[in-house]
Amino acid sequence: MNEQIQTIITKTQQGLKKLYGEQLDKIVLFGSQARGDATPDSDIDILIVLKNSFNYSQESDRISILIADLCLEYNVLISCAFTTDEQFHHHNNAFFRNIRQEGLAI
Repeated sequence: MNEQIQTIITKTQQGLKKLYGEQLDKIVLFGSQARGDATPDSDIDILIVLKNSFNYSQESDRISILIADLCLEYNVLISCAFTTDEQFHHHNNAFFRNIRQEGLAI
C-alpha cells in the first residue's frame, strides 16, 4: 500500500471517529487495496461497522462531505458500506465472508 493510500485511510479513520465517536465499532479496508493487488486506478473500499442499528441513507448522507472532500483532494474513489457488528460477524453471505477473510481492520 503506497503512502498516499495510507494517508487517505488515516484521514478517513480520523474523520469517521470524529463523526461517530463510541458508535463506531471498527473500520475495515477490503478489496484490492487490502489484498495488495490494487492498481493506480483502484478505488478504496471501506466497511464501516457500527455498534447499533442505523438508517443506511442517513449514514451515507452523514459521511458524504468527509468522503467527497477526500476523493477530490486525492483524486481517488472511496466506496463505503455500512453494517452492524452483529451483521458483520453473523451473516454468512459472500460479501461478509470475503471481508472477514481478506479485510484489514484500520
